[in-house]
Amino acid sequence: MKLVPFSRELTYLLKMKKNSIILLLQFLLMSSLFAADLDYKDFIKDETPLIASDNPNAVDIIEFSSFTCSHCRDFHNDILPEIKNSKIISDINYYIIDFPLDYFAFYASRISSCLGSNRFNFTDIVYHQQDVWKNLYKSSDPESRFEVENTLINYAVQLGSSENELLQCIDDEEMQNRILGKQIEAQEKFKVESTPTFLINGKKILGNKPGSEFIKIIEKKLKK
Repeated sequence: MKLVPFSRELTYLLKMKKNSIILLLQFLLMSSLFAADLDYKDFIKDETPLIASDNPNAVDIIEFSSFTCSHCRDFHNDILPEIKNSKIISDINYYIIDFPLDYFAFYASRISSCLGSNRFNFTDIVYHQQDVWKNLYKSSDPESRFEVENTLINYAVQLGSSENELLQCIDDEEMQNRILGKQIEAQEKFKVESTPTFLINGKKILGNKPGSEFIKIIEKKLKK
């Protein structure tokens, strides 16, 4: 009989301990989410969105992409137009972070970084023409590398860029290091390992998804 009060006390203490652990886990989870949000905001603070919203509560979409990636091409050619034609387009800030996976992707990224406001147009051309310029390179003919490079340069020239200025710009080591530095930072902070990878207000999305799925995720973020 004397064990009953002790048993009740023990049960009460265990219950309190369990509640404390739950509260601690909830606090750690919220702290983790808050830290991730700060990390991604800091990551894009010096970046210019290719699509910009006037909505102060707009959803930030960060795409990590490589110009030679076929899934990135499919996103730009098929999925992105669907998003742009939806009602949520005025409520998003869309960023592209170059994540080049090979030499030609890096070469295209260097050109893109030199184009300012024409970056989006260049990106569209390169992805729409991806099968054309990628197939110009023949591993049996190392000299064919120059044909690919010239084709990519010509895409930028068609948009009004000076070829001489462009060639000087893409050789700038500081700019090249900035691209590669951002890629390394993405690997370390967000564990980006493949393209395309997306961050939607900090939510990590791997690979391509149907446009409707992207739109649902964005709409959910807008309601928060």
